[in-house]
Amino acid sequence: MTILSDEEFIKAWQTCGGSPRQMADITGLDERSIYKRRRALANKGIILQSNPRTSNAGSYGTWSKDDVGRAYRKQLNHSIDTGSVIVFSDAHWWPDQDITCANHALHELIRELRPVAMIANGDIFDGARISRHAPLGWAELPTVKQELEICHERLADIEMLLPPGCEKFWNIGNHDARFDRALVVGAAEYDGIVERLEDKFDRWEMAWSLMINDTAIIKHRYHNGIHAAYNNALKAGKSVVTGHLHRLAVTPWADYNGRRWGVDTGTLADPHGPQFDYAENNPSPHTSGFAVLNFKDGMLLPPELCEVIGGRAFFRGQCVYDAGGEYDLGN
Repeated sequence: MTILSDEEFIKAWQTCGGSPRQMADITGLDERSIYKRRRALANKGIILQSNPRTSNAGSYGTWSKDDVGRAYRKQLNHSIDTGSVIVFSDAHWWPDQDITCANHALHELIRELRPVAMIANGDIFDGARISRHAPLGWAELPTVKQELEICHERLADIEMLLPPGCEKFWNIGNHDARFDRALVVGAAEYDGIVERLEDKFDRWEMAWSLMINDTAIIKHRYHNGIHAAYNNALKAGKSVVTGHLHRLAVTPWADYNGRRWGVDTGTLADPHGPQFDYAENNPSPHTSGFAVLNFKDGMLLPPELCEVIGGRAFFRGQCVYDAGGEYDLGN
């Protein structure tokens, strides 16, 4: 096993131009170990910047002139001919919680569908202690450090299952934005010294939104209310995939431009978890699950949902994960 001192690690990073993949090739370390070591150095005050990356849709890592001055890039564009895209959102991962049924089902469908793109559609990080809302009594809220660690762990579990070449996108949610906002409000003078959210998760391409084939836009939130998915598709003029409302639904719309869909990707979390105690145990339409987008010859087919019902996750009429210990994908 390769062991590098801090000085050797920093030098190797600089030699590779800040590319973890190149560094893995020349040192023999696996990428996960490299990122872990980089975070350890960041905790010591040593910030190693990443090198902009490229993909089949262009240089995602590079900010365009239109993005200068923004907190996050406005929009990334991606082209897909044929293949599946999995979109999950609102994971709100907290430490010391079991992996949810929907999260397990996500793993199963990654193995089965072998997606060409994976989209984390916002509110992956919760930011319980840095919310603008006052705490609800004496609740034991996780620290930012604990939340970051569980997000790294859960995302690494996903990454290890993805097929080669699968693109990874993260659209910023309002909870995700808490991380950088807390730094700007409380320690603006540390700009360029401490890592931003996208620095801590730089294997995922972050922006406000992602446009696929100029026909479907994926972003964390747009309209609110019970008719949000309908209004999104109606007023955007394109298929719109959002999270934020946790409802998990597909609503079609059609006009002279053709048929399109408004999709709510639900929540990867347990809707009854402590993250959502602000609801005061009221009845709620919030639903655990995620969405799958299928493209054929560049055309978006009707979106599909994986939904958790009674502790079991269903997709295309089959149970893909049973919290009781059994699942029967394809049977």
